[in-house]
Amino acid sequence: MSEAALGERSVGKVAVAFALSLLWAAITVVVIGSEFLWVAAPIALSLVINQVSQVPLRGAALGERVGLSVLTDRTVAIVTFTALCLLGFEPVAVLWLCLALGSLSASVMGRLMTPQQFRPKVRWRRTNPWRESTFYGVSGLATSAQSLDLPILAAVGGGVPAGIYGSVSRWTQPMGLLAAAFSSASAPFVARSSDARAAWVVLRKGLWLPATAIVLAIAIFVLAPWLVDFLLGNGYAEASGVLQILAMVSIASILSQPLLVGMQSLGRDRFVAIVFGSTVVVQLSAVLVLAVPYGALGAAWASFGAQVILLVALLAGAIGEFNRR
Repeated sequence: MSEAALGERSVGKVAVAFALSLLWAAITVVVIGSEFLWVAAPIALSLVINQVSQVPLRGAALGERVGLSVLTDRTVAIVTFTALCLLGFEPVAVLWLCLALGSLSASVMGRLMTPQQFRPKVRWRRTNPWRESTFYGVSGLATSAQSLDLPILAAVGGGVPAGIYGSVSRWTQPMGLLAAAFSSASAPFVARSSDARAAWVVLRKGLWLPATAIVLAIAIFVLAPWLVDFLLGNGYAEASGVLQILAMVSIASILSQPLLVGMQSLGRDRFVAIVFGSTVVVQLSAVLVLAVPYGALGAAWASFGAQVILLVALLAGAIGEFNRR
């Protein structure tokens, strides 16, 4: 995509986000009469602007500059929040402003750090910003839908299983961040590769990141009983088994994520969307079925089964792509 086309899509996306933000603010204030729900509008708009500013950097494989942009976002938000709280403002009243300022500061930083030859031209043209990105959207929707496992467990199985599952379900996230960092950084290099074999040459240079994440997941599996007892106490002893299963889920996810992003970057986004979306449907359906008889363990096994199915499907697709090219 040329810088001109990227600029047109970027402006179009921000324009749509601006219109939707105004609509949300009007509905929540005028129709609903809420004094607080409107804050989602500036947060969402600033986040979209921030994400748009990162696209040229990511496409140019300037991951370290993306990292500086993200660091700017967090730093400005935290410093502003702390300063306003020290000045006597209510934290809830200013949090939205700090988040928005952080994102906007990061977008300015991202624009300034983008080399001139990669900087999109800011101009308006009536266009669909999301043209040819339908399957990426489906994959994004599937990612968001995965978090519905806890609400489904709570609705069907009750509060106790949901409390046990929720108490440890986020403990494996740091490993996921390592895998996500590897996938995000490698995506533009894979997209530039002529075929899957050339992409593998690029990917294997950074395999230490997902390998480190897998080692950490294995450590959590082994130490789960001690970790739960030390951090949560004897009352959550049942959560140790859940944590061990989720550690296995994390390992499967770490292996799947580079395959998923790699297949998307090689133009197989339709295949990824179908496989990923289907496995999420299987996972949530399994939680619905297993929540009553097995509680939190049922939800954990549902997640593990779905991740294994996803990993096998992505491996089969990657092998086919490797042989085809």
